[in-house]
Amino acid sequence: MNSNIPLVSIIIINYNGLNLLKKCLSSLFEIDFLNYEIILVDNNSTDDTIQYLTKNYPKIIIIKLEKNKGFAEPNNIASKIAKGEYLLFLNNDTIVTKNFLSELINSINKNTQIGICQSLLLKLDDSIDSSGDFIDELGVVYNSKTSVNSDRKISSARGASMLIRKEIFDELKGFDEQFYVSFEDVDLGWRVWIKGYKVVLSAKSIVYHLGGQTTKQIKSSIAFHGFKNQLSMKITNFEPNLSLQKIIYFFILYGTHELKIWFDYSIRGTTTRTSTKYETNQAQKPNFKIILKSIFWLIRNVSYLRKKQKFVNSNRIISTKTLQDQNILTNRYQ
Repeated sequence: MNSNIPLVSIIIINYNGLNLLKKCLSSLFEIDFLNYEIILVDNNSTDDTIQYLTKNYPKIIIIKLEKNKGFAEPNNIASKIAKGEYLLFLNNDTIVTKNFLSELINSINKNTQIGICQSLLLKLDDSIDSSGDFIDELGVVYNSKTSVNSDRKISSARGASMLIRKEIFDELKGFDEQFYVSFEDVDLGWRVWIKGYKVVLSAKSIVYHLGGQTTKQIKSSIAFHGFKNQLSMKITNFEPNLSLQKIIYFFILYGTHELKIWFDYSIRGTTTRTSTKYETNQAQKPNFKIILKSIFWLIRNVSYLRKKQKFVNSNRIISTKTLQDQNILTNRYQ
């Protein structure tokens, strides 16, 4: 083994996803990058995942949790025992291509300031599932579906196939475990930019993503976590003098947007749809009850939010204004 080839720790979270996992692992063991370890964290599955892995993939490191802990915390748990210079977070509902990891490594090694790389995510029909996420000036997240031929900067990378330098992941204290599931990857990417590093799409790293297969099993909580996590990011990742302003503007514009959709539906019998090149990164539109529940959650967790806000901004290298000037926080969807 060439000592110059870095070790990559591939981390997969699984919850009753054995049928998906079989396809994912089958493709993983065909890649051309050989210096890696696989750590699988199982969220207390009731299918035969553990037995199957023990029998067929004895070299995989298995961590079995006693309950379903979502996405953020299990990944953090795995990262603590990971030996790799890089961490690769990979969904169990993916099928990787032979050179996907080699291309990720090539992309991240182009510049020491690149902290995160995302694979180009495709659907099974070869249409684009995601060519990166973009965050607008109010902290709303949009998934780009733009066709790309070369690496490019993105606001944040999708956790479906995301490579990060372990040193940076540890420095930023990993994923925010309060998020449980939804937008934890966006939050991390945003904080990587704030810390002075870059997030990049690796255009030649192709991964097929079935999408949302695991979260369908916990969809009752996705809308709540998605909305409260969006609000949480605005509080902690903007400077303190901007966060309240951004939230107020968000609710004003969000309410206006929802009213417009209702009006269009009522008058013309159709709903407004997003462009084919981007879509709002929301798993499910929150109803009034979810919005209130999210706000009450924020009130109950003020101390946590203040602590995180202080940590993010005390270590800030890049201001919100600079991120806007660089089109990292942008209203021009790409």
